[in-house]
Amino acid sequence: MPFYERGPIRIYYEEVGSGFPLLIIRGGGLNSALSSLQTPFNPMERYKDDFRCICADLRNANPGQSRGPRTHPGGRHAGGGHVPD
Repeated sequence: MPFYERGPIRIYYEEVGSGFPLLIIRGGGLNSALSSLQTPFNPMERYKDDFRCICADLRNANPGQSRGPRTHPGGRHAGGGHVPD
């Protein structure tokens, strides 16, 4: 299994195809397991013949295979501190 590692951070990613890189980003704190959800299509399968497709766990992905420190004091709900009343 491929991982990007730097210091205490370890991020799992998947890669298929070749050519110009296409970074596929899952929204909502999802991990790199694109095939685990019902979606209109699997972008890794759809574009692998034309691009080098890369999909990684987001750092807040659960239950992703990545690990590393989270340094923001507000965690997942930190955005509320930036929104005016």
